[in-house]
Amino acid sequence: MAQFNSDFWEVSIGADFLENIPAEKALWYETDQDRERRYALEEFFKSVMPAVQELIVAKLTARQQEILRLYYFCNMTQEDIADALRLTQSTVSRHLFGTARNGKRVGGAIPKLQKAVDRTNEQRISTALEALRLRFQRAA
Repeated sequence: MAQFNSDFWEVSIGADFLENIPAEKALWYETDQDRERRYALEEFFKSVMPAVQELIVAKLTARQQEILRLYYFCNMTQEDIADALRLTQSTVSRHLFGTARNGKRVGGAIPKLQKAVDRTNEQRISTALEALRLRFQRAA
């Protein structure tokens, strides 16, 4: 006999009851403002991705590039990356985010990439950021 688990109760509900729930209360409901922001972010990422890819290749080590791509573009967890590359999870984390040494953050692909983006005069990134700001203001 199966054991009773109160965390997983299932309650039968008729379609007529569900039809009376307003769409605005649903988890998947998206306002016009939400939708506009989502579209703006999608366009922003598409427009800056070539410039960011160039910075990744130019500024990061081969290992950092590999781990960054697996983490962000293949949606792998740090544990999955560690297993695939035969590293520890903490090593993967240090490659991504760096480590604290004498009260300072040292190394890491993400901080290195952030500094590179801040220092670059890449027009595509500046233009895309300004367009994103304007679209967010219009959506508000």
